[in-house]
Amino acid sequence: MKIKKSLSIITLTGVLIINAASYSFSQPSEGNRNGEVKEGDTSVYTIIKGDTLWDISGDFLKNPFLWPNIWENNKYIKNPDLIFPGKKLIIPSVIVTGPESGQEAATEEAPVSAAEATLPEQAATEPGEEAPLLLPPDIAQPHKRTAGPAAPSVVKPAIAANTIEAGGHIINNIESYGVIKGTREDRTIFAQGDIVYLDLSKVHANKVLLGQKFTIFRTSGPVIHPITKKTSGYLFTPIGVVEINRLQGYDASGMIIRSYNYASIGDQIQPYIPAQPVNEISKSSTEIEGYIIEAQEKSALSAQYSVVYVDKGAADGIIPGTILYVTGDRKDDVIAELRVLSVQDNTSAAFVKKSAEPFGTGSKVTTVIK
Repeated sequence: MKIKKSLSIITLTGVLIINAASYSFSQPSEGNRNGEVKEGDTSVYTIIKGDTLWDISGDFLKNPFLWPNIWENNKYIKNPDLIFPGKKLIIPSVIVTGPESGQEAATEEAPVSAAEATLPEQAATEPGEEAPLLLPPDIAQPHKRTAGPAAPSVVKPAIAANTIEAGGHIINNIESYGVIKGTREDRTIFAQGDIVYLDLSKVHANKVLLGQKFTIFRTSGPVIHPITKKTSGYLFTPIGVVEINRLQGYDASGMIIRSYNYASIGDQIQPYIPAQPVNEISKSSTEIEGYIIEAQEKSALSAQYSVVYVDKGAADGIIPGTILYVTGDRKDDVIAELRVLSVQDNTSAAFVKKSAEPFGTGSKVTTVIK
């Protein structure tokens, strides 16, 4: 059963991430992204009312998660959450991305433009076949160049590790090794490249080592099941990764080496465990039915490119890469298609690959449609 053809791309701008994870693939439009002036390998953009670095990165770099690259090129901006109409932004048009942490590059490639690095190739369709939707860069197929010498092909995983890490999960036991208390500058939010000061937990301070990496996270909840009204746990939202560079008793500092969202004072840390990429997407032959019980950033509605959480996990036979369908009152009324990012014993985090309309907590999910 195909998802309804009247597909709508809804950008839910929770920062997730995650919603984290709303992606914009539209080209800058007149009246929305104006004042673009080419200057060599950069663009100059004039900020207008309502702009955010997140949205500007989505329009110009085709990936809102690349907003730290814009911030890095505009040193006058002290707080990336405060940008003002009329100010000029230097926007890099070339983004050089290295291999994921813990992985070695399969081959060296020349730098490519941000658009080339993030936009997937548009697949051809047979007459009458529904055109495939563009996927976010982390789960898109590798872009194939048409000019220049042929380069060795690099097989990307179906779902990249950093997408899984940013997706978060529902957790029962929260273990904190410390909290962010500030920085040397008068700022309250931080991102990749910033040095932050930490108050370490008295219980775990002796386990923290120089050079050790920690996940920055925040929690919210409890998550109440919309149908059973039972507590499912707490929503664990990763913010980034910090590497410890100074230790003195219960005081420490570290550099943020990866950002999924703005970090802020009060965010907690725990040891970083790299996620394993998902190499295969699979359809379950066993029918498993459940419900959406929460959304990233606790959004009331979710749609394409967002992250949601369901009440089925490893104990029910769900594995990373499993396809789930969100359905309406009838089982053949498919509203959205999901990809499972990670699983806990009784819950899963899933990425919304495509959706016909927004949906909320309490929506039904199933592994099999008829």
